[in-house]
Amino acid sequence: MPVPARELYEVIFDIRNFPKWAPGVRRVEVLKGPPGPGMISEWEVSFLGLKRKISSVLKEAKPPTLLHWTYEGFIRGQGQCILQDWGDSALAEFRTQLHTAEPALERLLQTSIARSAVTRHLKRTLTCLGQVVCGDGEARVGPLEGDF
Repeated sequence: MPVPARELYEVIFDIRNFPKWAPGVRRVEVLKGPPGPGMISEWEVSFLGLKRKISSVLKEAKPPTLLHWTYEGFIRGQGQCILQDWGDSALAEFRTQLHTAEPALERLLQTSIARSAVTRHLKRTLTCLGQVVCGDGEARVGPLEGDF
């Protein structure tokens, strides 16, 4: 994204604004703690026609390079965002490891149709993030040239 990593980090760190750019995130509420490691939040999400609440704990926050969090609820797992300045732009790499506590949803997510829907949803979310951060500037979503 054609902004410094610090600018991108601040947008991602501000979890209360996720509903503005993350399709499917309906509401985010901080339940405990100041912004930073240890903060506990509750997320109301809607995906594949399901509305659920997820709890999250921010495990690490190292401005402007790293955010690491966990999920609890119907979705369990962890995620992280690694950011770095890359010339006049910022490069953000998101990694997630998710499992569902609902057996029927777990079976659904194993299908190629659901995996494709999840991939499209994540790309759309990152595109919306790019629009919030860059305005009319160009934000690229996908692997770096030569990455697979």
